[in-house]
Amino acid sequence: MELVKLCLSQLKDKGAQKAEVNVSKEIKEEMNINSGEVSLLRSLEEYNIEMTAFIDQKKDVIKLNKVDELSIEQAAMEVTQNAKNSEPDPANDIPNGELKKEFKDSETQLDVEMMHRRLKEFIKGVNEQYDRLVIEEAILEHNKIKSYYQNTGGVELYSEDSQYNFTVMFFAKENKKTSSFNYTVQTTKDLDRAILQLGALSNLLEQSIDHLEPKAIEQKKFTGDVIITPDCMSAMTYFLLSHLSNHYMISGISKFKGKIGEKLLDEKLTIKTEPDSRKLAFKDYFGKDGFVNRNDYLFQDGVLKNYLLNYYGALKTGFERGPSTSVYSGIVIEPGDKSFDEMVKSMDQGIILARFSGGQPAPNGDFSGIAKNSYYVKDGKIQYPIKETMISGNLFDMLEDIKAISKERLNNGQTLMPYIQLRNAVISSK
Repeated sequence: MELVKLCLSQLKDKGAQKAEVNVSKEIKEEMNINSGEVSLLRSLEEYNIEMTAFIDQKKDVIKLNKVDELSIEQAAMEVTQNAKNSEPDPANDIPNGELKKEFKDSETQLDVEMMHRRLKEFIKGVNEQYDRLVIEEAILEHNKIKSYYQNTGGVELYSEDSQYNFTVMFFAKENKKTSSFNYTVQTTKDLDRAILQLGALSNLLEQSIDHLEPKAIEQKKFTGDVIITPDCMSAMTYFLLSHLSNHYMISGISKFKGKIGEKLLDEKLTIKTEPDSRKLAFKDYFGKDGFVNRNDYLFQDGVLKNYLLNYYGALKTGFERGPSTSVYSGIVIEPGDKSFDEMVKSMDQGIILARFSGGQPAPNGDFSGIAKNSYYVKDGKIQYPIKETMISGNLFDMLEDIKAISKERLNNGQTLMPYIQLRNAVISSK
């Protein structure tokens, strides 16, 4: 791509000894739902450029979305000057060696007629099945993304990918009663299925309706089981896998630093990174550091197999660069041997946690927050939706002693997650 070559040329001309450039071009065709009606198609085209200059083991990064030559020249001048004034770090480097690769997923063709049809079906389905639901915003978009990486060390990478994304924000309302606000994003390679059949969307809408009539748990405090839903598990997994990434590893606060090959979690738990998954619509063929990503285990039967370090993190810590660097997208958890119904029946007392509001757990794994869109379980039966309920515990300790993982998994196009049942959650009700 000429734009990438121009950026590299400008960086070298302005004094960069080494340089790397990431460019993405995204073409987006978007339809919205406004006031219960489908809006007309809107087309957007966006460039994102990231230029990195290296001088005497010093570096700086600049981002821009303008593609004219003057803007690029000015950006190159600014980033090289900033690099000269930064602190040196031996880990500031680029991969070297001739490597030229292209990656193309099967193309998702834009089908405007089908986009309109699926949105009309969605409106009709919501009105018929979830008549107390308020759709705050809903967007169906077709994305086509071209990504480029090139550096002065001989690495050139290119990928082309396309998919549909559906984003919806909603809550339930009946007279003066309202449920809490919720949202979800579903990614798919095609529109063969109705939107309400994507991922856990129908479950999430049902939860909002249920929570028009929540109850406080009568027992003010107890220790019990928690079943984490697939959507909520994505957020919990994000924290867990952050301990494999640059920040936690470089700072030395990672729970898992220096423990490759050790059994650190329950043997029921296997987590994979799949940036080139056949199961997921999401694709992430290469990183911004110029390395090709690959599918691999992060934890296999509870044993730590890989970190999620980029090239800088690998040089800084002395460990290998990870098979990928994403702590959220492209994550797959292997299924277990219990059905969701069996998991519920096994509970003496506890909750089904569908949404957690409380921020990131502490580095040691301690967490405390509000259980949103969640349900009370007693004597093996779901009793009622709950309100004003806190949940706390230590995520690492709980993941070392998992009670069950479900056979069922939900695929939102970015992750593939089961239900996971954990012990010893402290549950408090006002």
